[in-house]
Amino acid sequence: MTTNLSSRGIKAIIGWETGGEHEYNRNPEWPGESSGVTIGIGWDLGHTPATETARAWDPHLDKKTLAALIGVSNRRGEDAKFILPHVRHLVIPWDAALAVFEDVTVPTWYLRTLRIWPQVQALPGDCAAALVSIVFNRGPNLSGDRRREMVRIQELLRVNELAQIPDQIRAMKRLWPDTRGLRRRRDEEAELFQSGLIPAGE
Repeated sequence: MTTNLSSRGIKAIIGWETGGEHEYNRNPEWPGESSGVTIGIGWDLGHTPATETARAWDPHLDKKTLAALIGVSNRRGEDAKFILPHVRHLVIPWDAALAVFEDVTVPTWYLRTLRIWPQVQALPGDCAAALVSIVFNRGPNLSGDRRREMVRIQELLRVNELAQIPDQIRAMKRLWPDTRGLRRRRDEEAELFQSGLIPAGE
């Protein structure tokens, strides 16, 4: 499907997830906290149905590799950390990771973003990419105190108060006081959103 995400925004998401092609880890990893074993560009096997993983990756991986990865579906947190050594040796080529990200991940998470923030479809490309990045990283759930900034963003989008959204993105850092990577990502997502509000040429 066609999205309004900027190429700069898509590149930023790839960078946040992998560090880019030169830093890309070709082996499955466990990012920590409640994540599952993760492959490619942010494909979390613990939070993705096995059928979805099979459909997306079947054209790109051999059957033995794919079967082993499907075998760790739904395992999250410490359970995923425990099982990681059994699949860490598998190799996910960069070309395969990029193809799945562009063909499956971006369209899927764009639609999931629109379900909670439908106004994203009309935003400038950098703004849209920043918000898709948040939903891709955190999921679309809006329940509970941990999601209060996401609910506030929903309210701000409804009344078109876009200039206040970067502050809400930065405010999410309260959730990860000791996780430098996620804190930096929220700051950079806020900056990306803010850059989308500046008219071209200014």
